[in-house]
Amino acid sequence: MSRSVLFSVSVLYASIASGQPAPSPPPAIAKLAHAAAAAREAGRLDEAIKLYRQALTLAPNWAEGWWQIGTIHYGRDEYPQCRDAFKKFVPLSPKLSPGYAFLGLCEFQAKEFAPSVAHLEKAVQLGLPNGEQLTDVALFHLAVLHTRGGDFERALQYCAMLTKKSVSDPSIAAVAGIAALRRPIFPHELPEPDRDLAARLGNLLLSIGSRPAEEVIAGFEELLSQYPKTPSLHYSYATFLLVNLPDKGVEQLKKELEISPDHLPALISLSFEYLKRGEAGLAKPYAEKAVTIAPRSFAARACLGRVLLETDDKDLPAAIRELEAAAKLAPESPQVHFSLASAYSRAGRKDLAARERAEFDRLQKLANASNPAAPK
Repeated sequence: MSRSVLFSVSVLYASIASGQPAPSPPPAIAKLAHAAAAAREAGRLDEAIKLYRQALTLAPNWAEGWWQIGTIHYGRDEYPQCRDAFKKFVPLSPKLSPGYAFLGLCEFQAKEFAPSVAHLEKAVQLGLPNGEQLTDVALFHLAVLHTRGGDFERALQYCAMLTKKSVSDPSIAAVAGIAALRRPIFPHELPEPDRDLAARLGNLLLSIGSRPAEEVIAGFEELLSQYPKTPSLHYSYATFLLVNLPDKGVEQLKKELEISPDHLPALISLSFEYLKRGEAGLAKPYAEKAVTIAPRSFAARACLGRVLLETDDKDLPAAIRELEAAAKLAPESPQVHFSLASAYSRAGRKDLAARERAEFDRLQKLANASNPAAPK
């Protein structure tokens, strides 16, 4: 996806985010601001930057001035200067999501990836404007960054959001494919022999909601006939089958574990599938292995805790230990607090059970009140 943004710098920052007219510049800089705007609109961008900076020397809290300087630098691929301008802008307008989006995009181009993720996520949380290319570019870069950072599920979520918005771009499918293959890399780092597979897999995954199940199955079967030993391909197929044909999904998870015995998501998925079927005994060895290979994984600890909770009472202390560990790793997860409340209740620890139920209720209400992953 192109990193260019079709945001006209003549559109003032306040009207982008709130639909309200931008505030007038302070009287002391009104003439400078008018001259800077005229120079910008005439394409005399060096002059505009100079005039905006003169105005900001007199009125450093003039948010629109920092916005205009930042967007001019962004349009000229001058990312460090753009970043510095938006670092000034966002504290002055902390509720305006486009500021965080531009800051995160400039940090990405400056290879400052950790702050880029944080600021782009902040933009999404605040609610990016629908129908703007800035929103699409921000979501795409988040997908790329989360893939590179190993949060493949989050990356796939953003790719799916872009596809639902009818954004047609082969680069989105490529990122989705890389994420599904669980490669923590940037798209340009993918070896040439793997690019066809990634593109086809990404297109297949992103078309699931719009294609008959039979076509999706045929697509996966064709890929597996050509790439039978590729890690994570059987797992990707299994995630689709578990919803539609769960027995076949279990078969694919086991095939994945034959190729990649330490495939953490496959271990956890297989354990939860057996748990859903009421077969905690079959689930247990997969959950135990998941915790052994990834003791800092919230999902693994929560999975084992749930499995132990469903076996028999002699495993109750161990179940509580696992669920407590999961709650420490991801205190914002409502489900782990619900499971922990059940475990405490079964152990007769009523006060702790009540505390966990209250925390579950609080987190569930927060989750229902907002959907931070979607533009608003």
